[in-house]
Amino acid sequence: LLGVLYEAGRSRFAPPFASELRVSAAMSRRTSRRPRFGSVSHMHEAGGGAGSVREDIQALDYDIDESTLFHQELLRQPLEYRRRLNLYRWLICGAVGCGTGVLAFAIDCICEQLFDVKFSVAAHAMTHALRGSGSSAAAWVAGLATMSAINLLFVSVAVGLVVCVSPVAGGSGIPEVKAYLQGVKVPRMLRFDALLAKSVGVLCAVASGLVVGKEGPMIHIGAIIAAGVSQGSSKSLNVRTMWLKSFRNDHDKRDFVSAGAAAGVAAAFGAPIGGTLFAMEEAATYWSQPLTWRTFFCALCSTFTLNILLSSRRTDHFGALSHPGLITFGAFLPSDSDWDLRELPIFVGLGVAGGLVGAAFVSLSRRLTVWRLRAVVTARRRVCEVLAVTLLTTFFAFSLPLLLPCADHFATRNSTSHSEAPWRPEAPFEAPNPLVPALDELLCPAGRHAGLGEITLGPHEHAIKVLFHSTTKPAPVNLGISAIYALFSFALGVLTYGLPVPSGLFVPAIMAGGATGRLFGELLSIYAPGYSTSPPGNFALIGAAAVLGGVCRMTISITVIVVECTTNISYLLPIALTIMVAKLVGDLFNEGIYDMHIRLKRYPMLPEEPPHERERLQAKHVMATSIKSVCDVERVGKIIDLLNTTTHHGFPVIASSQLQRARPADGNQGTPFQRKPRVLGIVLREQLVTILAKLKAHNWRAPSPGPDPHALAADDFLRPWFNEAVSADSVRMSADELERRIDLRPYINEAAVVTAQNSSLRRVSALFRSLGLRHLLVVESCPTIVGVVTRKDLLMGGEEFLLPGGDCWRDDEAEEDVPALHRAPASSPARLWHSALSRITSSRRSTQPRGTRLANAALDARLDERVADEAGLQPLSASALRPIASSGSSEGSGRAGGGSDGNGGVAAPPSE
Repeated sequence: LLGVLYEAGRSRFAPPFASELRVSAAMSRRTSRRPRFGSVSHMHEAGGGAGSVREDIQALDYDIDESTLFHQELLRQPLEYRRRLNLYRWLICGAVGCGTGVLAFAIDCICEQLFDVKFSVAAHAMTHALRGSGSSAAAWVAGLATMSAINLLFVSVAVGLVVCVSPVAGGSGIPEVKAYLQGVKVPRMLRFDALLAKSVGVLCAVASGLVVGKEGPMIHIGAIIAAGVSQGSSKSLNVRTMWLKSFRNDHDKRDFVSAGAAAGVAAAFGAPIGGTLFAMEEAATYWSQPLTWRTFFCALCSTFTLNILLSSRRTDHFGALSHPGLITFGAFLPSDSDWDLRELPIFVGLGVAGGLVGAAFVSLSRRLTVWRLRAVVTARRRVCEVLAVTLLTTFFAFSLPLLLPCADHFATRNSTSHSEAPWRPEAPFEAPNPLVPALDELLCPAGRHAGLGEITLGPHEHAIKVLFHSTTKPAPVNLGISAIYALFSFALGVLTYGLPVPSGLFVPAIMAGGATGRLFGELLSIYAPGYSTSPPGNFALIGAAAVLGGVCRMTISITVIVVECTTNISYLLPIALTIMVAKLVGDLFNEGIYDMHIRLKRYPMLPEEPPHERERLQAKHVMATSIKSVCDVERVGKIIDLLNTTTHHGFPVIASSQLQRARPADGNQGTPFQRKPRVLGIVLREQLVTILAKLKAHNWRAPSPGPDPHALAADDFLRPWFNEAVSADSVRMSADELERRIDLRPYINEAAVVTAQNSSLRRVSALFRSLGLRHLLVVESCPTIVGVVTRKDLLMGGEEFLLPGGDCWRDDEAEEDVPALHRAPASSPARLWHSALSRITSSRRSTQPRGTRLANAALDARLDERVADEAGLQPLSASALRPIASSGSSEGSGRAGGGSDGNGGVAAPPSE
């Protein structure tokens, strides 16, 4: 363990991806051949090696479109329509939570039946062999062979679904969800085939006896359900409905996926608060208060639905809410939860141990994953590896009970008298495991019990409860069980995580940490019995939280999840302290398990802060200089050539009229421009393809402001695109059509986010993470300034441009809803008088000093006088404006020009 930690510490300060680059070089020396479907080389064939970024992965655009087309669509939406959309968001979140709970219930019930069948068949085989031959060895071999065959059958279904149906369904899916919520479009991670492979594969993988859990994949399952329900369509099923079309954009879809991930955590652990915090802390990079409430509501619906279904099945009483999640830690009694202040050093020590174990787990998993990228590159090898690990796990589960002597049965404390009662398994099924009595009859005399067999041969949830709540057996037996099971769960957990099967990491970490904490508690009860009054099971809980925090490197969400699983708030401080110490210790050696796998999978996920060696870089050092742009009125042939010859997904749009004025007088096309072109905005590749396909299908009829049925609308650009053309190759044009020109101005995102070329890399990274950008335009360091916006301007500025009334302005009811004053021309006397009075009223509401208000009022009067003279009107005189403007009271410093930020009244220079 110390050697692994030493190597992890060395790699912490080594150049990043050094070993992965060596793996890339080794893979590049292989003979080039077409990779098979489902192999590692098939998943990583695009782009460089393991240390680079995959080129086949696109970015998502969480920024809001500010084009003229979408702006007009927004103005047509009344206030009732937006309220209805908000109601739909809540209903969708509730449906996602209920759907996740129902699917979690189905997975749990099928797992229960598979466990029951497997244990019954294996016990029958052992009993039949023992009675037939009378040999214990023959009975043991018969039981091992039967268990191995059943486990191989189950795991074959799981690995087959991952390799042949959906390769992205392997693992827990948390790295993919984290990458998606930050703006990385992982291919096919939210498809229906991924949901099918994940759901069926995880129950088969858990039933096969692998050291995996079904709690981690529930996060991915919840995200897939949220993506499908919120979009009202499915590409895998070829379902094309127009339901919920307003949510078919990356921005809204991301919010629903965040809620689905929280619902998955809530269904797995029965922790709705922990699920919400998990989505906030570990998954999403953008958050808001309305999203928090909707996510919490989704998590509550998931927990409530699963609780009702599980309780009604296990208690035969509908409405008995006693099973909130797929895994629970059992009831921790209030009498056993008392801890003393002198036990804090023990909790800190467990946190240090959990951090070291977690760092070793991450380091070994990284080495094993790198080896798999180099050696296990074909689908056949991947399947064989899974089968081999399954056989190894089954062999150790059957062999380890032979290492310890038989002892008394496990027992748990009674809730009232602390008397010891026989242990009865409660989860995941009601009936006792029939394989354990058969093994006891084979290995132990009457009245004795093979304690390790009950842990290794049963479901993992049952083993966790035994570690947390068992009280009897002699102390040496408990020490042996805890030590052996800690090594068993740690080694097989490292070996199993990363296999091409749906597998969770929470349960293996809890198993290893619970056994480590139980071992520590047993040692403390033997050598220092009077130091602590807490039972050994409490230290098992603290150890499980420590290892979980050391492996995942999460603090707040893991703390709340563990506390919610115990249903006892008394453990909050010890658990929080232990997890924080474990994270601090683990961060000294390496990063978390999910961040490590994101890097190995080469997802372009941005870190919290740029690395130290890249802090001095600026935007001009990393930006792409080979810019491919289009004009606002562009020829069709040039757009087609641009789409066929480039792979860019965004094109800056420049003003064509300015280009013509910037050309020299001789008309030489090869002479450089005298002035740099003015950028109008940006247009996406998919939008260009959609525009070409739609206009060609409707005989090139350009959009008009009237109710033209052939004009392009905002619905034509909704995602996913179900248009006739989804790529440039499918757009076929004739020679005459190539010479046509298209006006792109209605579709340009005119408010694209820009930054100066001298912006630091830290600032650029913060823009991408906080706004969810796909493209960031870099401009010169000295652009023309037109104004300054402050917080007060956002709250009180622009009163004269507000829409009339409290509702939105709809074009079809403009003549009825808009007063005559707003329908008048801009140069009419009524509009000019209204403009002057609006500025006077704004000046009266201002909080500027009296002299500044008078000067601004006089300036406004002179401007209105000039405009009125041009229109042939009688303007208001300055003497008439002065008493009106001076009637306002001085209320302190305020807005001047562009506004004030409260620190000196910085104002923008007046424009023309």
